[in-house]
Amino acid sequence: MKAALLNSYGDVDQFVIADAPMPRPQPGEVLIKIEVSAVNPFDLILRQGFMAQYIPLPLPAILGGDAAGAIAALGAGVTEFAVGDRVVADFAANGKGAHAEYGVVPATSVAKLPAALSFEQGAALVKAGLTGRQTVAALNVKAGDRVLISGALGAVGRAAIQYLRQIGGQPVAGVRPERLQEGRKLAGEALDITAPPASATFDHAISAAAPVAGNLIGHVRTGGHVASIVPVPEGANADGRVIIHELYHRTDAATLDAVLDAAAHGLLDIPIAQIFPLEQIGAAQNAVAAGAQGKVVLRH
Repeated sequence: MKAALLNSYGDVDQFVIADAPMPRPQPGEVLIKIEVSAVNPFDLILRQGFMAQYIPLPLPAILGGDAAGAIAALGAGVTEFAVGDRVVADFAANGKGAHAEYGVVPATSVAKLPAALSFEQGAALVKAGLTGRQTVAALNVKAGDRVLISGALGAVGRAAIQYLRQIGGQPVAGVRPERLQEGRKLAGEALDITAPPASATFDHAISAAAPVAGNLIGHVRTGGHVASIVPVPEGANADGRVIIHELYHRTDAATLDAVLDAAAHGLLDIPIAQIFPLEQIGAAQNAVAAGAQGKVVLRH
């Protein structure tokens, strides 16, 4: 099968399009014919070797964590899917990822793609949708709670804001000053997250932009919760005034089903900035590095 192989850690010139062995589903797994995969910022970190100490990749490696396509084969014991089902899948960062014609994942990492959504939309929703909901869930938000979201215009921030609206929270977009209008359009209310907080008035916050994580914490009332998917600066919460939850994306098929259902009913939208063919994976990663305003996806 055709795959985008990362020959060694480094720049995008380490990618080659080449043949790779066809994967075979083991018991509890499914084989997916991948139509579209998404490029995430974490892929760039993996490519450059910054996580090699913690997540060593078997080089040459296939990157890509989000995929949409159709079930091509079932491993023993899989009964909840059928060959031909349109699905999305959450691939692990193990060097056997989604930037290939076919991929194998546990059936517990797969969800059926509603007919109302395209493969491109499906691939864009996987990790962003999961992470956005998981950050909100960590806060135990009550109806009417005001929640500040940094990185609000990124994919995770958008997913969190739209989910907060679903459950009755009051999201506020924390954005750079030049993007306040965009933030207000998305969340209804926005503030300059780069400015020092004047007071701690928010019930909770979601930290999805590392450079302003310290500022974000200062906006939250004593006893409030902060769900962070980026490193929290040392000393930012030295007095333990707020409760910090450091989160990492986790696979959850039930939550993924909920994400897709919300998108199919117009309650969640993650914009797609650019679509590249798989052969242009280097250009796609460069687009992410340059700050593409929306998801970047690869059509296979």
